[in-house]
Amino acid sequence: MKGRIVVAGGANIDIIGWADSSLLDHDSNPGSIRMEFGGVGRNIAQICALLGKPVSLVTCFSADDFGQRMKEDCRQLGIDCAQSFTFSDVQSSVYMAILDEKRDMRLALNDMHILQKMTPALLENIPHSLQQNDILAADANLEADSIRFLLENCSCMKAADPVSVSKCGKFIPVLDRLDIFKPNRYEAERISGIRPADEKSAAACLEWFRRQGVRETVISLGEEGILLGTQDYKVHLRHETVNVHNATGAGDAFLGAYMAARLDGREALEAAGDGICAAVLTIENDAVRRRKLCSSMIEEKRNSLKIEEVRLCG
Repeated sequence: MKGRIVVAGGANIDIIGWADSSLLDHDSNPGSIRMEFGGVGRNIAQICALLGKPVSLVTCFSADDFGQRMKEDCRQLGIDCAQSFTFSDVQSSVYMAILDEKRDMRLALNDMHILQKMTPALLENIPHSLQQNDILAADANLEADSIRFLLENCSCMKAADPVSVSKCGKFIPVLDRLDIFKPNRYEAERISGIRPADEKSAAACLEWFRRQGVRETVISLGEEGILLGTQDYKVHLRHETVNVHNATGAGDAFLGAYMAARLDGREALEAAGDGICAAVLTIENDAVRRRKLCSSMIEEKRNSLKIEEVRLCG
């Protein structure tokens, strides 16, 4: 039986603004603003759907207009929301970000109180619905006890996105339950205490996660590429500089494409290449928001993007 990807995490209304020129603190800055559907969990599920994978989203929707429009949009994308929950006594989750003139995030706020309702008791049927060849992905927008419940009770492959430095600590007690973990360099340092600044420290950071029991650790280094550590090897994958159109969602695109490749049974190193290509397409072409990402685009990007593989010792 073919497996599916189940993503448990946040689904937000995203309000994104970017400046026309250098941001001035404590002042009104000219720029552009847009509103769209987002959230780490929802974004990852969207990537999996765009890549043609069967995917379910486990999240909390509000019964308000925004929440119901977001739920319907998921359905139109091909994301199964049958295991999600709807509440009428709380507003939709909202994420608001300000990007600088280079489209890098300078500041963000989130109101995700609705996810506090997704308790272990509410999630009790999720582990029973998963098969051995499925992949479960959880993001750190969930409460810590809900993360622990899912990771301790699901027997399939398990992945996690730590979301932010302030939330990533929720995964520390359950690292040994993870098959795939994708922090960025700041989240990795916050958890491990090791800053991946050069080859030696990068290898040490990956080794730390391996010793905690993580089977595949992927650390995003932004424009410097990624670090990948498995039970058998540690590598730094670098690529040529790309033009940034919108950096928002690149990490979500990486993990979605990585899991899609792993669901197909492809090896971690090859899956990381797909993830890099999906992230680059997101950064260069705003491919996620425009919903134009597909497997053929990733394959074409792999043929043109120069990805360098550096093996790390230690």
